[in-house]
Amino acid sequence: MTKALLAAAIAVCLPLVGCESPGGQVSVLTGNTPLAGSTYAWAPVQSGSGDPRIDNDIMRERIRTAIDTNLAAKGYTQVDPSKAKLLVAYHVGLQNKTDYSASSMGGHPGMACGVRGCIGGYGWGMYGAPMDVDIRSINYTEGAVMLDLVDAASGKLAWRATSQKRVDQKDATQDGLNAIIADMVKALPLGAPPAG
Repeated sequence: MTKALLAAAIAVCLPLVGCESPGGQVSVLTGNTPLAGSTYAWAPVQSGSGDPRIDNDIMRERIRTAIDTNLAAKGYTQVDPSKAKLLVAYHVGLQNKTDYSASSMGGHPGMACGVRGCIGGYGWGMYGAPMDVDIRSINYTEGAVMLDLVDAASGKLAWRATSQKRVDQKDATQDGLNAIIADMVKALPLGAPPAG
């Protein structure tokens, strides 16, 4: 294989390896109630999570803007709550987590290992010296967003999308939230086409 062909193959594969979609792991739940048209209003605000990282005016505004923008892109129109066929609500949660990574540093210096075991070193025998293992803890934040569309007439859940992923500061920006919500509403059926 030539170097140019190998480089081209790597360039094609790189975007596919290790890339997570903006929404992370997205799941969609559809109820028995069909989505009742293309109009929506925001459900009454419920109490917040109490987490100051997300329970503040700036984050609430960014999340609502991301949802409004993406619902409009799917053909849904925001109307007065008395005329809405769907009520929209969201829930966000963050959880601090820790993963552990272990890496082996190999046997003791001066050891020679082969099919019959290891020799040399400091008299460790056929299994060789104990291996040094480096264990590191990796702290991160996992976030989850739940987007609900509720049938306004019956009060039943009509559609729900949930996104779960490892998050960082860029996910809290308007662009980051827009990308997460866009990923979540991919499976949402189109609303009414724009009047024109």
